[in-house]
Amino acid sequence: MKKALLIGCFIAISLLILKSPQVSAQEGRIQIGKLKVVPSITMQGVHDDNIYLGNGTNNTDEIKESDWITHLQPALLLDYDLNGRGSLKLGYQGDWAYYGENDNNNWNNQNGLFNLDYKAPGGLILAFNDRYSDAEDPYGSLNEYGLGQPQTVRWSNDLKTKIGYEFSNRFRMFAYYNTFTQDYEELKDFTQDYYEHEYGIGAEIRLLPKTWGFTRYHYGSRNYFTHPAGSGSTKANDSDFDWHRVNAGLTWDIGAKLQGELNFGYQWRNYDNSRDAFGNRYEDENTWIAGTSLNYSATATTTLSCSITRGLIESASDTNEYNETTGFGLTLQQILYTKFTLGAGVNYSINDYNLPINNPREDDNYRFNLDLLYRIQTWLNAGVGYSYNRKDSNDMTNDYTGNQFTISIRGVY
Repeated sequence: MKKALLIGCFIAISLLILKSPQVSAQEGRIQIGKLKVVPSITMQGVHDDNIYLGNGTNNTDEIKESDWITHLQPALLLDYDLNGRGSLKLGYQGDWAYYGENDNNNWNNQNGLFNLDYKAPGGLILAFNDRYSDAEDPYGSLNEYGLGQPQTVRWSNDLKTKIGYEFSNRFRMFAYYNTFTQDYEELKDFTQDYYEHEYGIGAEIRLLPKTWGFTRYHYGSRNYFTHPAGSGSTKANDSDFDWHRVNAGLTWDIGAKLQGELNFGYQWRNYDNSRDAFGNRYEDENTWIAGTSLNYSATATTTLSCSITRGLIESASDTNEYNETTGFGLTLQQILYTKFTLGAGVNYSINDYNLPINNPREDDNYRFNLDLLYRIQTWLNAGVGYSYNRKDSNDMTNDYTGNQFTISIRGVY
């Protein structure tokens, strides 16, 4: 009864906000000169049959437990048009999660966005993309650290910049600078605190009216800046490393039927130290990499997407463990009868670890989702969805299967 009352109150508040009469909008957005103001709010209910991502067996401390999770997700985007030569965007996305039974797991995430894209009349090109996250969700980070553990408090900042010059309609060059910082709050998580800096150069040549071929070179480094007491990890033995990488592929102009990047390359990674905190030797690693993400507008109502990812993922500052992760995904978005949108996706990835030496850990990850969205009004839609998530590992303690059923209502001005 208490859970139903809470959900009912949230939905009522959401609808009252969305139906506020003093707002005038054009095509679902508030327009003030060249500035678009886009507020939105989402109310989502999720039944999760495995909130701790445990495997439900007696040989692990992780248990398999289900719960109903209510999400309240407000957002605001400010989008300023730079005279048709780009845009300046400032955005916010919040997510408050309330558990029906395990309310000590309640968490909230705050995310901010600052994005500048500009192309000057003389050929100068500028791009600045900064994403900040203050998170405590149980879904872990890129290396799956803290996966399934409630309220793993951390913040991160991901900044990507480039400056370039278009010498003609067929050729342009760029210089890049990227930086990433991840910082956990609890002492026990300090092996995950690091910052990265990356510098690069690249060139692009037009192959077709909206298609560019590119090649890029980057040099970067990662430095861990905290070392938990008692872990034995210090600057003299932590897993700091640097890398060189080259990438080549295709990219497309805005408005092309194909969007995104076809991106493959090769990376050379070198550790700063010879041994980790336990005396195990670091081994430099070289491998092919990929960061392909493509969207194809087959028709006005059908969009197909494909992703291919490949990279090396470090585990922590105090160990020489890492894994090679390779993934492939396909998604479909289909508009049905003008008011319905069907979405479906499948994804498979494999994590090949270098440890233990005699029988290295290997994880197979399977994901599937199916969603149906109904447009009630131009500014209001409702949806239902299902997602399946499974990890099969030769280390049984890492196995899990999760099913989530979702209902949602969302309004955007």
